Amino acid sequence: MSSETAPRQPISTDGNPEWYSRCCTDLSKVNPSGARIDGMKAVLTKASWMWDNGRTITVGFVAPGPGTPVQQAKVQEVVKEWEKYANLKFQFIPNRNDAEIRVSFEKGSGSFSYPGNTALQVRKPSRTMNLAWVYTTPGITKDERGVILHEFGHAIGYFHEHKSPRRGEKLTLNEPFIIDYMKKTQIPPWTEEDTRTRILNVYSSAEISNFSAVDITSIMMYFMPAEWNLQGINIPPNDSLSALDKAFAFLNYPFPIGTASSDPNVNILNALNTAGVTGAARANIALEYIEGDWRGLRAELTRWAVNQKALSDKAQAVSQREAAAVLAVVEVEAD
Repeated sequence: MSSETAPRQPISTDGNPEWYSRCCTDLSKVNPSGARIDGMKAVLTKASWMWDNGRTITVGFVAPGPGTPVQQAKVQEVVKEWEKYANLKFQFIPNRNDAEIRVSFEKGSGSFSYPGNTALQVRKPSRTMNLAWVYTTPGITKDERGVILHEFGHAIGYFHEHKSPRRGEKLTLNEPFIIDYMKKTQIPPWTEEDTRTRILNVYSSAEISNFSAVDITSIMMYFMPAEWNLQGINIPPNDSLSALDKAFAFLNYPFPIGTASSDPNVNILNALNTAGVTGAARANIALEYIEGDWRGLRAELTRWAVNQKALSDKAQAVSQREAAAVLAVVEVEAD
């Protein structure tokens, strides 16, 4: 995890490859107030950093670079997508400097957002989010939609999917290749430590307690060329919410019974099915939902996720032992 804070100096993207403009500063350990923040994480987030369910979050456009009406309208339109699946509302207010999420469009500062309610610890009127790659041209491009959805994903409490502790189940990153690539292509060049912090290191099990198997289609997943992993999987840029993005948005911010989303497919059963929650965990989560206890629902989701990670680790350990045993037999027979 990165210990970075929001960039203080302009970041030049001149000459950088396309990959750079798809990434954002990782603020997952940011601590603006200096106070220790405790709590479990859910779907690569901390429960204590998540907003209360059903909350209306105020948003404003602030200096440096409060943006043009075109840029502002793009944000106001795209964030409606998160509102379909998470029981949250984004209210854009005229008194922008007093908003809880304060957005700027400064071109030289990259894209970043403080995660979840840590935005409340950033002194007003300083920005809590920057959208460097949302432009003044009419129309919303796929790339712009992806940037806005990604950064507002951070704003509701989500971290980067490519750093999931379950990444190894699907992707084994080609570390020497990526380290060399970043040294040669980034301006200024990234050190090995930079690359490990921003890309290669995964969140530890102690830091993450509620998540699914890694979702390479998630809006929170960085795109990666096939050369970056040993499986040769090409991960294209994601510019829309994945099925799991939507499911976990609902499970963390559930719409109460009788409160309809603008999408009729948003409900507890579809969310549980998509996430693959079964057995006692499914029954417990459903019960908390029926009782209207969203905090209890989050806690049950955490228990399920921790158990799934343990089962995955056990299966991997067994597979490794079996492979080692087979190799040992082959070596003995060869002798």
